[in-house]
Amino acid sequence: MTARRDFEYDNTYNRSLQARIYNSLDGTEYAGLHENDNIKLFSYSPPIPPRNGEEGDTRRLIIAGDDDTLVTTIATGLCQNPELNLHEMPFHVERAFSIDVTLGDRGALTTGSPIITRFNRDTADEHGIETEYDKTYWRPEHGTDLFFEQLNRNIQQKYRIAYDEQPPDPPYFTGYSFDREVVKPLRFDTEPVTFVGGEWTFEYEIESGDHRKVLNLALDAGLGELNALGFGFMNRSEDVNDGSDEIP
Repeated sequence: MTARRDFEYDNTYNRSLQARIYNSLDGTEYAGLHENDNIKLFSYSPPIPPRNGEEGDTRRLIIAGDDDTLVTTIATGLCQNPELNLHEMPFHVERAFSIDVTLGDRGALTTGSPIITRFNRDTADEHGIETEYDKTYWRPEHGTDLFFEQLNRNIQQKYRIAYDEQPPDPPYFTGYSFDREVVKPLRFDTEPVTFVGGEWTFEYEIESGDHRKVLNLALDAGLGELNALGFGFMNRSEDVNDGSDEIP
């Protein structure tokens, strides 16, 4: 993508980009995807690198999914209508191409956008957490056991949808580091909404074919909740070394 004018990086781009992705599916077999309440098995990166730009600067956008045809359809839609306005960040989509990402037998996955996990009141009661909300965002003070409980449940739901079979049992990662909490306000039509997520790195060592399918799904569909809103996009750690600025 090429910037059509100078811009300040706007980290509230998610809703605008999500709407454009769904619009790109109009008239295709995926036109009703946004009305489906089920978990959606695609994810996407922020504009990369995530920093202020000048007219003519280039940015990349990575779209991943378990359905190659869906990803191709989104990319085709963006190219056919190449004006892409993410609030005050105006781009022209120049071209799209596919990339093949293969996981090594061991390695690490790192967040390209914050991972969101939430828990309900029953779960809060089980863990002795007081909350006034029907759904509470996980935060570090709630403990990593609860985080992985929610994360693994979400992974298993996606696995059943993608493969129509039971997932292998966790753990799926051999190690992890929590890098930082991210509080992210997004613009919606009526009012701003604040989301709370985290940036993580997960180490892995593949133990079986089914385990590889879990990790491939993490790369394709993202980790945690609200992937279709731009959260939980994952990279191989070895690919994250482009000198970009940290996401504001």
